[in-house]
Amino acid sequence: MCKCKNIKMGSYDNQVTLKMPNGQLMGIDTCIAQEIKHLWDCDIGTTGCCCGHNQQEGYIGVIDKDIEFMKKSGYKVKFNKENLSDESNFIPKSHYENGKLNYYDYEILYKKGE
Repeated sequence: MCKCKNIKMGSYDNQVTLKMPNGQLMGIDTCIAQEIKHLWDCDIGTTGCCCGHNQQEGYIGVIDKDIEFMKKSGYKVKFNKENLSDESNFIPKSHYENGKLNYYDYEILYKKGE
């Protein structure tokens, strides 16, 4: 879980604004913003994200062509109870690595297209 305190689901109170790879500005939950920026720097296309505000498990949604890359990079699928074949959402690594943002320590061993 994240480190949010007193942030309601659906609230934008704990966001920072980041510039997406396409130049658009996007509000991202502060506690996963570095992780999202890192994924964008690795050319991963995201479809949405939420830290879960310490009330539920967070997620990072990715475009279909990046699903296998995320799995090979060590991300765990967050399964959709309504559609168990949907593997496009992942648990933020910052939520399951002892509360530390250790994803920078990983060498991305798999390049897109390999």
